[in-house]
Amino acid sequence: MQTQHSIFAPIIHAIGEREFPAVMAESVREWVAFDLVAIISHGRNDKPTLLFDNFDTVGGRGGVENYIHVTHAVNPIVCRAMRRAGVFRARDFAVAASESNANLRSYMVKSADEELGFRTLGWPERQEEVGLYFESAGRLIELSLYRRRVQRADDWNTLRQLEALRLPLAAAFNKHAALLPRMPPRVASLTPRETEVTRLLLRGLGSAQIALSLGISRHTVKDHRKQIFRKLEVSSLAQLFAELGGLVR
Repeated sequence: MQTQHSIFAPIIHAIGEREFPAVMAESVREWVAFDLVAIISHGRNDKPTLLFDNFDTVGGRGGVENYIHVTHAVNPIVCRAMRRAGVFRARDFAVAASESNANLRSYMVKSADEELGFRTLGWPERQEEVGLYFESAGRLIELSLYRRRVQRADDWNTLRQLEALRLPLAAAFNKHAALLPRMPPRVASLTPRETEVTRLLLRGLGSAQIALSLGISRHTVKDHRKQIFRKLEVSSLAQLFAELGGLVR
């Protein structure tokens, strides 16, 4: 079994690097033996930013996007964590879907089989969720873990394990954020390869030139470009230039 030291070794090594959120997420996920993980940055007055997730492995991309754009507004765990950070189980919270406005309800699949009483449209079904929440640079960082919900003994040991990690993880995240003072959260969510492609796009290179430069196919470049536009919430190269300016070099 991994020790706490073995978990933090790769996390500390990744501080200041593009893959830091991914390394943190996967290290914690493996330690507590969950299947899915997401790191999301929440502000009090703006839309959340997805920093990392592995939901593509189960075809859950649409659910993640619906959560980021819509249903985060009715996540009772985030509302609680905004007041007091900590480690929480979804099963200890519940949402009355009928109390949400019509637009929100259209993105909520009501079900007694779900821990919150509903799941976001496109989200994997019957997931057990445990979330670790801490503050960094004036934002709430959500590191949520998921696995198929089954009848099991209580999981207080998992909560204790995560609570022991919470403050050290917050310290590592704060150090990482301090090394990227001008980098917007959306840019920080790019993978190392996506960052390379972004830099080349900003230098005016086309898909064929980028493919040649990085030794990948034009099809792969187009896939990276699609993910970059999605993560940065832009729809054109002109908007990409306008949004980033000189932030990505």
